[in-house]
Amino acid sequence: MRRSGNGRKDRIAYGKKRALSGLAALLLALVLTACGSLPVASTSGEEFSLWGEPITGEEASLSAQAADSGAETVEYGTGETQEAEESRVVTWQELLGTEEASQSAVDYTDPYAWEYCFQYLDEPRQRWYRDIQQTLAGLKLDQELSPAGLEAGLTEEDIDQIFCYVLADHPEYFYVDGYRYTRFSRLDKLVKIEFSGSYVYSEEECAERWARIQEEAEKLLAQAPQGEDDYEKVRYIYETLICNTDYVLDAPDNQNLYSVLVNGASVCQGYAKAAQYLLNHLGIPCVLVQGRVEPGEGHAWNLLLLNGEYYYMDATWGDASYQQTEEQEGDGDWMPQVNYDYLCVTTEQLLRTHVPDQNVPLPECTATRDNYYVREGCLISTLEETALQQAFDRALEAGRQEISLKCTQEEVYRRLLEHLIEEKKVFSYLGQDCSSLHYARNEKQLSVTFWFVTVQP
Repeated sequence: MRRSGNGRKDRIAYGKKRALSGLAALLLALVLTACGSLPVASTSGEEFSLWGEPITGEEASLSAQAADSGAETVEYGTGETQEAEESRVVTWQELLGTEEASQSAVDYTDPYAWEYCFQYLDEPRQRWYRDIQQTLAGLKLDQELSPAGLEAGLTEEDIDQIFCYVLADHPEYFYVDGYRYTRFSRLDKLVKIEFSGSYVYSEEECAERWARIQEEAEKLLAQAPQGEDDYEKVRYIYETLICNTDYVLDAPDNQNLYSVLVNGASVCQGYAKAAQYLLNHLGIPCVLVQGRVEPGEGHAWNLLLLNGEYYYMDATWGDASYQQTEEQEGDGDWMPQVNYDYLCVTTEQLLRTHVPDQNVPLPECTATRDNYYVREGCLISTLEETALQQAFDRALEAGRQEISLKCTQEEVYRRLLEHLIEEKKVFSYLGQDCSSLHYARNEKQLSVTFWFVTVQP
């Protein structure tokens, strides 16, 4: 993730007026003048902060971008101590306690979002999580973080972790690309922090894009498999996102789900956030995970809770054309669009190619019941020709033109490749109707995929 930013300098001042004494005089003046607000003028050379002393305002900015970037940059801009130069404006509504909120009441929070990261924060950090979440949900600026957090010892250094937790839990904040905060000190003691989101679109643009996101998401969700088998729903989302999305490094909006659901072109962050949003709406808890893949590139994928068990899913690497490397030796000019090596996998399988960041605790995923190869009967633990024939028959009966097989052990994998490829026994399983055959193998995942064309009688 790359972060960059420019600091800015804000002036906060509270004037002192000597012409009127006390609140009663000010209220009387407001009534007599019958105006909505009355400026309180400050006399030169005598100005005070809210706490009776000059305020030190320091502001830092951060701009967060995708896991696909290979570099990480953090820039802080620090403001200088400012002498107060502006008077405070007191409004009639403020004095009567009836002043309405000046900022938008919009709230983009998705009630289906799974707040996985939130549960790993202690109470003070959970308060700041809510403060930051509510700020981002309403596209707000300059919102004070709970003083209880400061009393508990939190500082501006805790903001980055909590901000990342909020975005990991909430893919619907598609318009957020960073944040900034302002810290206030008195006698070198931190007394207040105000937080602002950094937004890439205006409120009008957000509303338009959000409507498009919901429209396209509803179309996909309406076609999802019905029934109690959540595995089929996960497989549907995995295949649909891969088949409807092109991996394009410079795609517009590629850090959010709009790029996938509306534009159909994105990078890993877009794939993962779209999958997260859709699965949550299907009742399958899903969260964003960030880390690195070979050769050290930033990457994003998903952790999901399926039928009471944790699994990893990476729709980006499920795009076979994206992930075809020298280690995935193949034959032929084309290959199936979907690679199932990253659909509902264990931690052990994931760590062969992925390294998660350690900024949020992750469970040890050991379940295999809803792994693609297990559910489809394509996990090979021993080389048995009867089991192989059944796997090929199921693919042919379903009208598929590809089949993927995965082995549990290296030795079994070598024997399978020798049997099917070197000895060319694969043709006996496909029958005489097979007119052409290609294959690709993934050495690290111990898998091989065959795609073929059969002649219809």
